[in-house]
Amino acid sequence: MNAAAVHSPRDARRRWIWVVVFAMAFAYVESAVVVYLRKIYFDGSFDFPIATLWKDGRRVLDPLIPVEMGREAATLVMLAAAGMLAGRNGLQRFSFFMIAFGVWDIFYYLWLKVILGWPGSLMTWDLLFYIPLPWVGPVIAPVLIAATMTAAGTSLIFLEDKGYRVRWRRVDWFIELGCAAVLIVSFCWDWRNILRVPDGTAYSGIPNPFAWWLFLPAYLIAALSSGPPSTGPRRTTQPREACPRP
Repeated sequence: MNAAAVHSPRDARRRWIWVVVFAMAFAYVESAVVVYLRKIYFDGSFDFPIATLWKDGRRVLDPLIPVEMGREAATLVMLAAAGMLAGRNGLQRFSFFMIAFGVWDIFYYLWLKVILGWPGSLMTWDLLFYIPLPWVGPVIAPVLIAATMTAAGTSLIFLEDKGYRVRWRRVDWFIELGCAAVLIVSFCWDWRNILRVPDGTAYSGIPNPFAWWLFLPAYLIAALSSGPPSTGPRRTTQPREACPRP
């Protein structure tokens, strides 16, 4: 394969397509697992409160909870591995990870809608992750993040393959990772209520109103900061010399 072919837009499209296909298929696997879990624990459906058991102030975990946590961690590793294999440099690998994660998350809900007719709407509440605490929120929240990750990753990949060198400075990474941390906190904000921690408060286990006051500022800052470099002065975008034809 010659250098021109390696850097061609066609090559970028091919890698993008295969990452998307992988994410869509992996999303079906994820949704199928959730169908089985709901059959085991919720008689085929899902609603809050979730079952929790406390003894002497300590939570007693169901034997399958550690397995589920391991599965969630493995899911993230597999999505990251897809990015590592598809990208040619650090930023491309991260961009392909964002694409894989975003498409996977969106199609996870689409497959559940096809299989179970769930969620009923984008405002339906869901239990997203167990690591490190239960993440809960309306479906629209993770879908917004997933769509933005997919769009941002795609724009970065195709900018590079159109001949631009895209570089994120340390401050850019700090902003994105900081916003990601705040978004995670927004999903975990109600964890004491969700787990019905025996601390003297009468928790119902039914989610309280979502912490939009945390989510929206972090989401908007992250979304605006992750846009194409040509739309903001903080990115360094330089035309890349065209590869000579043999």
